[in-house]
Amino acid sequence: MPRPEGGRFVSEKIEMVQTGEGSEPVLFRWRSAEHQVTEIISCWQDWDYPVGVTKKNWKNRRHRNYFEVRTDSYHHLLMYFDRGVKPTSPKTWVVYEEYL
Repeated sequence: MPRPEGGRFVSEKIEMVQTGEGSEPVLFRWRSAEHQVTEIISCWQDWDYPVGVTKKNWKNRRHRNYFEVRTDSYHHLLMYFDRGVKPTSPKTWVVYEEYL
């Protein structure tokens, strides 16, 4: 999926306060502030393998949902939800990039 130019790598975990249908982000805490998602620009799933994986099977694949969003605090972000491999795997939300 093509991403906008001028992205700044962030890779910070966030606390998701509220999601909508399909687990899309609605409200989250990042850097001690709450941010409301005002627009989901695009979304996609990542089922690819990380660089350097030699044994390719379903356990080694990424299981992420990506969201390019704008917030009420004027941030333009790329974030993802790491679903993990199993139902018991940790679920993590991450702000991956910020666009200026």
